[in-house]
Amino acid sequence: MPAALINYECASYRQQAPIWRLLEDVYTGDRAWLEYRADGTIEPRQSAKRYLPQLPGEEATEYKLRLLQSHFDDRFAQSCRDFVGLVFNKGVRLEGVPAAIKKHWANLDGAGLAGDRLCGQIGMAALRLGHTFTLVDFPEEDDRIVSLADSLGAGRAPCWNHYSPLDVINWRYRRVGGRKVLSMVVLRYSQILPDGDYGESEQTFYLQLTPGRFDTFVVVKNQAGKLQQVAVPGRCGPMGRRLRGVVQPFDHIPLVCLYGGDRAGFFSSNPTLLSLAKLNLVHYQVNSDHRQKMHYCSFPTPVRTGGQGEDLTLGPRRLVDVPLGGGFGWAEPNSQSLAMSRIEVKDIESAMDFLGADYLVKPSDRQAASTTMVQAKKIESELYLFASDFAAGISECLRRHAQWLGLDYGGTATLETKFFENLASDPQLLLAYARLRELGDISTKEMRQLAAAANFFPDSVTLEDTNGLSASTQQT
Repeated sequence: MPAALINYECASYRQQAPIWRLLEDVYTGDRAWLEYRADGTIEPRQSAKRYLPQLPGEEATEYKLRLLQSHFDDRFAQSCRDFVGLVFNKGVRLEGVPAAIKKHWANLDGAGLAGDRLCGQIGMAALRLGHTFTLVDFPEEDDRIVSLADSLGAGRAPCWNHYSPLDVINWRYRRVGGRKVLSMVVLRYSQILPDGDYGESEQTFYLQLTPGRFDTFVVVKNQAGKLQQVAVPGRCGPMGRRLRGVVQPFDHIPLVCLYGGDRAGFFSSNPTLLSLAKLNLVHYQVNSDHRQKMHYCSFPTPVRTGGQGEDLTLGPRRLVDVPLGGGFGWAEPNSQSLAMSRIEVKDIESAMDFLGADYLVKPSDRQAASTTMVQAKKIESELYLFASDFAAGISECLRRHAQWLGLDYGGTATLETKFFENLASDPQLLLAYARLRELGDISTKEMRQLAAAANFFPDSVTLEDTNGLSASTQQT
């Protein structure tokens, strides 16, 4: 068996990659399986039948027409954005972070993106895929930099580079003190390079990281036609902090895994919103079937019996000559099938609403305020786990950032974990409080306290501002 090359994908990667690709495609929407061309036409990609299967006996032209007429509802993508917005609505709270790192926070990726915005983007990928990666790197070597003061004076700073789990194709770890520590990892990335005076070409690179070193390779065919890996000059060398002009290699790899789902192992997770993504696809397929039924059943079919096969022209000013013993009529399909498929579409939409955030943002969709409260607590518990794990990942990135600067401590990060403290309870409960007050079972003050505890008043309203509540409620 030939030795594996740098482009080898480890077993854990191969197991998780199909799920990641599914989640990425559902998040992207139908643009993932439809090609929108410059001339305005739309053509199916090779993966189109994976998401909207071709029916038995359906011609290629009919399938293409159905595919173009089917609407994809991006509930999964909307929920990802809504949930990440809840977690990051107050930004990333930094505690005990050194002044040098706070200064870098305004341009954390080295290209002008602030830390809160970059963490939001990374968090979106972590929630969507289950986990993602950040490489805390440093700009290329500069012989003029011999100290931290030189680095700060030149405006050079560590930068955080986001890598999707689809780009981290192989890894190994070793046990140190009962912990699994990364010992080797391979990152795959592509670059668009100039090709001639005006052209361009895409080149795939493989970045291998080991403690204290980085090496970049490309995979090409040799003269015998076999694949081989070739090191890229200028993209290999030691990885570490520069001290007095000499690079001191790290004893670790500054790649951090940020989890957004249930951890299932080393660099392995179960995406939190996978069920919602699958439901989104089911909705797409069932809704497509329903629309096709409506398309074919919306017009009745003329039926003639007893004729001689001659052509007939139908219209408001035409007569149909029915022969003796023959007949003419219209055949219409039973609408029961349409009604049931419509109910199925609505049931799937309700299930997506419950798994997503629509119960919290669409009051008209709520069957009861108590349902909203139950769903809010469910979402809050799930997002608490996500926010806690992701904040721990950001704190680890801060630690790696500090190591590039020769600092002992990088501080910690926290995220919002109380999302629905001000979500009001069932309005019927307020009427029940008013009824108890009317019967004299509770005092006016007690009724106001109960209503305030149930979040019926905005934060800006105090108990003293609600003195007229009982009277106004009774009048209502």
